[in-house]
Amino acid sequence: MSRRTRVALVSGVALAIGLTLITAIAVIGPDRGLEGRARERELAAEFYQMRCAACHELEGGIGSPLPPRVLASYGTAQLLFNYVRLAMPYEAPRTLSNEEYWLTVGHLLRSRGLVVEDAVVNQETAEGIKLDGSAS
Repeated sequence: MSRRTRVALVSGVALAIGLTLITAIAVIGPDRGLEGRARERELAAEFYQMRCAACHELEGGIGSPLPPRVLASYGTAQLLFNYVRLAMPYEAPRTLSNEEYWLTVGHLLRSRGLVVEDAVVNQETAEGIKLDGSAS
């Protein structure tokens, strides 16, 4: 299977699953609490695997790997979000919801050890999340 075919297939499946995730996120609601945040982290990891991993995690993927130093180069979670929202997914930039972009950014920061596991990464907290390990 060609790389382009694989990306198209993953994108189609991810769209269907993404709609399911959006519904699940809406059910969790804005006041998430500890249990809700744990479920949100699970959804974020699943979403990343569906929408991002084919390019960024698989050998031969069209996206570059995303080690902590690359993510940290954006300075804050807000600047990283801004870039991801403008440029991703590669085949269709700006096609995800803001909630999906925040899930992705939160997952990237948690999975790369740039924030603690239970960190809340969203529009309200992003400017204060310094990717050098400090908080403002």
